[in-house]
Amino acid sequence: MAGLELLYSCVAGSITCPQDVVVCFVHWEIVKSGYKCLGLGDEPRSGDKKSELLPTGWNDSKELYTLRYKSNDDKSNFLVKAITVDSTLIFNLMDSATEQVSDLTMNVSDYVDADHLQTFESVFKNAEDLSQKVKSQLLPSVPAPRKEDKSSQTQITCRRQAMMTCSCRRKGTPPLLTLPGPLPVS
Repeated sequence: MAGLELLYSCVAGSITCPQDVVVCFVHWEIVKSGYKCLGLGDEPRSGDKKSELLPTGWNDSKELYTLRYKSNDDKSNFLVKAITVDSTLIFNLMDSATEQVSDLTMNVSDYVDADHLQTFESVFKNAEDLSQKVKSQLLPSVPAPRKEDKSSQTQITCRRQAMMTCSCRRKGTPPLLTLPGPLPVS
């Protein structure tokens, strides 16, 4: 888990609850996957700079964490929100370009030892499991490039347009719009 200890030591003084620990961990996974943090809140601000660190004030609200990210190649932006509900933390990630949303819900006590918030060596429980959940359920996946014929490409384009129209759809729920079979290609 190279890099997590360094990040954690930078923010340890501001960590006051188990939710902070999980948000820090998820931030680290996002940075490892090729993104940098732009800042807080839903909207861009003047002076936003990409950083591997969490921004000042990242954990001022213990009920709602909101962070924005940009890929290292500047091709992708996304917004991450973490909402505290009792002992659960619900993460939502929205890719700004595709408007695709992914989410992850977890019981914080499954991954954080609340008695050791300031001690990196003992604060995390099941870190490998948490890492796998973040990668598989929250972070956007990059599909392998495929060679496709023109009719397949037309279907994909139509499906993307339908998803944009139905962007409020949550992952794992049936689509609001079902496209018919292959579309004719002229």
